[in-house]
Amino acid sequence: MSQITAKLLIEVGMNEAVSRSEHPSIPITPAEIADDILECADAGASIVHFHARDPDSGEQRYGSTGLYRDVVCRVRQAGSSILMYPTYPPFYSDPRCCIDERFAHVFDLADEQELGMKLGPLDMGSLNLVFAQDGKLPPNAHEMPMDWSVYLNPVPILWQVAKEYDRRDMITSLAIFELGHLRLAMAFLDAGLCRRPILKFFLSGGWLHGPLPNPGGLAVYIEMLRGLGGQRSIEWFCAPTGIHSPAEIEALLRAAIGQGGHVRVGIGDNPSASAGKTNRTLVAEVVEMAAEYDRKPARPDEAVGLLS
Repeated sequence: MSQITAKLLIEVGMNEAVSRSEHPSIPITPAEIADDILECADAGASIVHFHARDPDSGEQRYGSTGLYRDVVCRVRQAGSSILMYPTYPPFYSDPRCCIDERFAHVFDLADEQELGMKLGPLDMGSLNLVFAQDGKLPPNAHEMPMDWSVYLNPVPILWQVAKEYDRRDMITSLAIFELGHLRLAMAFLDAGLCRRPILKFFLSGGWLHGPLPNPGGLAVYIEMLRGLGGQRSIEWFCAPTGIHSPAEIEALLRAAIGQGGHVRVGIGDNPSASAGKTNRTLVAEVVEMAAEYDRKPARPDEAVGLLS
């Protein structure tokens, strides 16, 4: 475990699958996303995660290299070096070719040196996709199609993608949704994979996975990391998602900032709790909050150095 660093990494979960009806400020077109990224960078964010969306319908375009490239080019042409990274398709039609089907766009973007795509996503395990209603199963949970009810991330796939990221000297964003995912992530590090890792602890109010989305749940992750991390310096993020109460999100962010972690905010992650606010506003609020703990937001170049 690392000591508390004065610099705070702020990531933005920009748009995810949120619709305009859920939040009118959600960016969808490449121009909107790029403008939002630049505003977040100006407010103090050093990392942005975004989904490519169809400019007309708003539908997900998980693996669209062209749409991602359009956004990144706009940001780079504006002179920003902020770290950006895409998502990847949650499902695949054929397990035998799923690496290309799910990750080809990430590799392609990383291979275009002028884009500066230094960071790649990797969700460290499978989980049941059950959207909760006040923490309870919805009435039709048992009727979900089998092939859409489990988010599959088998170890052989994760292993291959981690090797590809390392070969490109990329920072690997290891998404942790369950306690077992953290154990697997640390086992990957023990095996010499993911040479430039960051850990994202997702604490969800909307999905039935992981510890409870409160400071006690975050403490479970931190305690496990202390037990598994040894003397390694590993930067970790608290990522509240699907939470409706701004006060509950603030409690999680403060717990993370006060214990040396980093944070992720965004209307893509918590649209209802972000009502009336933009991504820029959420970043600015975190910057103000962090000042109470004598922590300042890291610039993109400082973020790259910290994650090296």
